[in-house]
Amino acid sequence: MSLTTESIGLVALNSPDYAERARAVAPVVAAHSAEGEETGAMPPATIEALKDAGLFWMFVEPALGGGGLEPDVGLEVIEIISEADGSTGWALMASSMSTWFSSLDFPGMRRQYQAGRQPISCSTINPLGTAVPVEGGLLVTTPPIPFGSGMDAADWVGTSVRIVNAEGTPELLENGGPVIRGIRVPKADTTIYGDWDVMGMVATGSYSYGWKDRFVPNEFVADTAGLLPKPGDDYHGTGLDRVSVGAMGHGAVAAGLMRRALTEVASIVEGKKRMAYSVPVDQYPVFRKAFAEADAKFWAARDYFYRVIRDGLASTASSQTLSAEQMARIRQATTHLHSVATDVLLFASLWGGTQTVRNPSFLGRTMRDTIVARNHAYVDVVTLDNAAGPIIASWR
Repeated sequence: MSLTTESIGLVALNSPDYAERARAVAPVVAAHSAEGEETGAMPPATIEALKDAGLFWMFVEPALGGGGLEPDVGLEVIEIISEADGSTGWALMASSMSTWFSSLDFPGMRRQYQAGRQPISCSTINPLGTAVPVEGGLLVTTPPIPFGSGMDAADWVGTSVRIVNAEGTPELLENGGPVIRGIRVPKADTTIYGDWDVMGMVATGSYSYGWKDRFVPNEFVADTAGLLPKPGDDYHGTGLDRVSVGAMGHGAVAAGLMRRALTEVASIVEGKKRMAYSVPVDQYPVFRKAFAEADAKFWAARDYFYRVIRDGLASTASSQTLSAEQMARIRQATTHLHSVATDVLLFASLWGGTQTVRNPSFLGRTMRDTIVARNHAYVDVVTLDNAAGPIIASWR
């Protein structure tokens, strides 16, 4: 019999502490992780467990039935789920944040909540498609839009589109930039391409998707331009800017993957005897030194990551301002966390020996998930170059 939330007490699933909820359902997530790897999709039992714990709506304001979590608290939830399974943590990160943004920006989505429903959204922000304004809304056409992470659990899908006239000429802002709008569409009305065939993050549901001549009512259209600061400028708002929020979610996944790798390798080598070793592996001085270094790398990178996020949250709470340096440090800390994760996973995969490569293997899957996570555009090495200016200036 597969493990489900039926074996978990309602007290834990409804705890005001969402980290406790995440820890309660983590065994369900872990128990079904091999199924996700095999099918290439989030298992139904996993989706139901996350729903039962309310994790998809943890950022949504309480007035709409959500948890109203601050971003740093929600990141710890994502970290816990990512430790249980990287794919599930990634999908939860993507869908919970998209669901949160949908509840904030789109009147039609808010009305869904007010009517007693709990929609789950997945979305991307790269404006690959176009939309023609028509009476009452937009007529949207897109190419296949890649990376719809969280699609398996979602019932609404979104993206950003460039506004054009009936002849296809782009509408432009005063500064010459394109006019861009966010949209949300029911998944049932979305073309989904079964093209997510990868070595890691297999069960994230990151399929391509799109529409052709799809009418989107105005209540499911939003202007989100003011939520994206210009490079080098401070951001003004009551919370973090959307680029920072989107990027830092990836950091929580990387932290969870590192946790799992260190836990796995510590267990694998305990009392393990290997050819030519005079003592069990966990007593071998070279391993012990390397593990202590990996542990220090994890905690140093993780603590810096959360510190700069909490500094940013404190700043927006007190002055409704997030400085260019604070935004740069959030991007820097997120990318650095992935670099450290790569180092830690290589250490763990080496000392895990054949248990890293023999399927099924949590450590092997964690290694593959980390490699895929490290290749995301949000943590590309260019983000460090982009962040360098304000950080260098802070030392002068």
